Amino acid sequence: MLRFALAFLCLVSTASAAPSRPALRRAAAEARSRGDLVAELAACEAAVDLRSDSPRDLVNLASAQTRAGQPDAAITTLRRLADLRIVVRLENLPDFAPLRKLPAYSAIYSALADNARPSGAAQVVAELPAMDSIIEGVACRAAMNEWFFGDVRQRCVWRRDANGRVTRFSPPDGDLQGVFNVTVDEPRRLLWLSTSALPEIKGFAPALKGRGGICALDLDSGQIRRRVELDADGRDHCLGDLLLAPDGTLYATDSVAPVIWRLAPGGTRLEPWLESPEFASLQGLALVDRGRLLLVSDYANGLWRIDLATRRPVLIPPVANFTQLGLDGLLADGDRVVAVQNGISPQRVVRLTFDRDYRRVTSSEVLAAAQPRLDDLSLATFAGSRIHVIARSGWAGFEGRDPHPAPHAALVVRIGPP
Repeated sequence: MLRFALAFLCLVSTASAAPSRPALRRAAAEARSRGDLVAELAACEAAVDLRSDSPRDLVNLASAQTRAGQPDAAITTLRRLADLRIVVRLENLPDFAPLRKLPAYSAIYSALADNARPSGAAQVVAELPAMDSIIEGVACRAAMNEWFFGDVRQRCVWRRDANGRVTRFSPPDGDLQGVFNVTVDEPRRLLWLSTSALPEIKGFAPALKGRGGICALDLDSGQIRRRVELDADGRDHCLGDLLLAPDGTLYATDSVAPVIWRLAPGGTRLEPWLESPEFASLQGLALVDRGRLLLVSDYANGLWRIDLATRRPVLIPPVANFTQLGLDGLLADGDRVVAVQNGISPQRVVRLTFDRDYRRVTSSEVLAAAQPRLDDLSLATFAGSRIHVIARSGWAGFEGRDPHPAPHAALVVRIGPP
């Protein structure tokens, strides 16, 4: 078995300078199925070497170490897991039964339980009417106390006025796809939308698959002023997050096709601005460093740093005590970045500080986690200087593929002290 493990690692190192974690996970699963513990352990170690902040890979490694009779190594790995300030239910994993009598394991179990305790502050400031909706995007005109919400399910934009009245803002005959993010363009009196056709939208049909684009609504009337659709290229697409640069350029992430799209000011076509096979599931966008750099969250890979001049993506390396995986929406906050992290448990809102060149994360602060009703998070926005996030968005209602989930009230939650 040792010879096989060495041969496996040699094959990985020669076949690719950076083997993918999915490939290593498959290799580990195949080794386990045939009882090759040495090869499984080697694959798990290689996966963690690639991404030391991956909860799944840390659990897999600790499992293999336990079954290989390496309890001290397994405890060390599980301690790294607990230090990420996330929750993993180890009691549901029978592989760790041999460790449960150890005092060190009890300490890790307690630390993981502590990670589920509420932290930070969050306050519900608005509750939308109960609807069969998926509220993904949110934007605020703070001076007017006016809010806009992108509804994936209902394929529309909702407006909440200063009196708290919620009405449909986009035209009923607009023939929009599911509306994801929304962003206010005050100088041009527009509200920009990213749209995509997913099975969760009302009236979905196979012919709509792959459809998506960017639309602009008149900020006063809600009428469609511009519509730029993706070219039909035979691929699936999901334009999720949307970023408006100061010069009017729009960037949109495609979480299905590995593309960042760009719409130039006055442009008539979405340009595939950057495509890479290394992208997995692109999500949020933030312009930093005086607009020189673009930070992009990737659900499965962490954070990408992209120089706008060179278009070269560089993955920001993981750091101790924080996982960059599961990050969704991003907001530039001065020289820091606020992120919604809904791909872990508990879901949370965090603020990240970077080094001078944004090449690594130097510190992370949990602004709110495990607070009452702070779940099923989607995107966030600033209202003035205050961070607001959508909770109870509605995505959770489709996790069981129920075609008719019960109506629910999405929430606007202010992050930070009252």
